[in-house]
Amino acid sequence: MTSSVPNPRTKLIIAALTIGAFAIGLDTFVIIGALDVISRDLMTSTAAAGWIISIYALSYALFAPLNAWMFKGMNLRNVQILSIAIFIVGNLTCAIAPDFLTLAAGRVISAYGAAMFTPAATVLAAELLSPTRKGMALSLIFGGMTVSQVVGVPATSWIADAIGWRFAFGFVVVAGLLVLLIFAPIMSGVPDAASERANGPASKDFSKIIYGVLSVTLFVVVSEFIVYSYVSVFITGSLFAGVPLLSAALFAYGFGAVSGNAACGLLTDRFGPYRVLIGAVGAQLILLGGLVAFGHHGALTVFIAFLWGNVSYMYLVPIQHRLLGLAKDRSKLVLAMNSATTYAGIAIGAFVGGLVVETSGPTSLAAASILIGLTGIGLALVFMRDAAPAERASTARTT
Repeated sequence: MTSSVPNPRTKLIIAALTIGAFAIGLDTFVIIGALDVISRDLMTSTAAAGWIISIYALSYALFAPLNAWMFKGMNLRNVQILSIAIFIVGNLTCAIAPDFLTLAAGRVISAYGAAMFTPAATVLAAELLSPTRKGMALSLIFGGMTVSQVVGVPATSWIADAIGWRFAFGFVVVAGLLVLLIFAPIMSGVPDAASERANGPASKDFSKIIYGVLSVTLFVVVSEFIVYSYVSVFITGSLFAGVPLLSAALFAYGFGAVSGNAACGLLTDRFGPYRVLIGAVGAQLILLGGLVAFGHHGALTVFIAFLWGNVSYMYLVPIQHRLLGLAKDRSKLVLAMNSATTYAGIAIGAFVGGLVVETSGPTSLAAASILIGLTGIGLALVFMRDAAPAERASTARTT
């Protein structure tokens, strides 16, 4: 039974999970800063090297629900330690890869470990804290991933340019080893979690609402990544404060993501997932359209990118919050399905965005994003609304 005020050991475990999420986020985004260097070194086109991103995303989408089923009877602390170990092996394989195929294999291995870690970490954080702090628990896990964008992506990009892309993956390996050293003593005190009942990787007794919420995830992620995947195409211009405008905008986006993620947990616990989700997605659609329209306006571009960063991760916590309330004792599997849906949305968004750019030009990205995003909002109005009264009642009982 969780306490409304976490004890010091619980705080340490949550901190360890957040650090682990940082390492996973670092692995997710390391390829972005090193892609051009990798394509030159392995003598392949940038487009071909870009498949490494899709391979990772699709592998994660496949492995997340599969892992949740395969390891449903394993203690959550053991799942965490095993996932980090696999993650380290995958990145070490990438660091020593002599060719494209070996690099791709390493990314598949690291995706396997990441897909095992994130859903289990989310479930564990939610179990350790009281229901009234569930939103904050989720935002801390995702906070580790957002911080990796601010700190990790520039760091790995600099390493790849300065001393080689293999050292960038080596940096991720070191981060994974540090997480493993932290996890070993701290996670030893984590109590056993109840095993989840399931006969396979998917179950026929999931409610339609769960699948409806997963469809919200899919449309919202596709809407975002139609634009995000091609941000370098429409953000153009001269230096801003001494750095390229694109770099300045991405830094602003990353810092906005960190502050927005921190606020999202508090907002979700206070107002409920329904209101936060609708507000965040609606604001994101407006800001994505503004970014495409004003992608070369210096300070205005950077300001819009910062605001977009603040809302870009706000849909994650409300959706996970809603799914935890629906999943009961199937939480790990359901959250794994949501992770899989997220990464499938990344792959689909990048693909659809590419088609839009080739057929209609970059300015059409905003229209495609808004159309798909409005579909996601429509689905949210149907499948997220029922959560609002329950969440408000839960909040009222604690005040």
